[in-house]
Amino acid sequence: MRGVWVAALCVLGSAVAHAQDIARLELNAAENVDNRCRLTFLIENKTTAAIDSIKLDLALFNTEGVIQRRMVTEMGPVRAKRTNVRTFPTEVDCLKLGSILVNDVTTCAPEEPSACMDGLDLSSRVTTIRLYK
Repeated sequence: MRGVWVAALCVLGSAVAHAQDIARLELNAAENVDNRCRLTFLIENKTTAAIDSIKLDLALFNTEGVIQRRMVTEMGPVRAKRTNVRTFPTEVDCLKLGSILVNDVTTCAPEEPSACMDGLDLSSRVTTIRLYK
């Protein structure tokens, strides 16, 4: 019986490790261009396989925590063990943007969207904008 538990823990441990290692998303910059905030992200593929598509459902909140906009962004494709830059314009002024919620992963290929959501590590270099899930 103990061998069964050890095997189950090994399988569970590798699944958890895999879920934590899919991609890293960093909000790298936010700059106002023509009274709109241009968001620049780095997406790092931490796997040995290409990510063909990874679409994120983002919710943008103002500094008071009120939702200002939702948008679906395509962060892929990202080759194996590579980092790409993706830039997206918004209608929100950067000074009024307080946080960005990764609400969901709507598409992730070849992985399942839930695996990509669980395996997405987030960070922000923009100290005034929180990036979270």
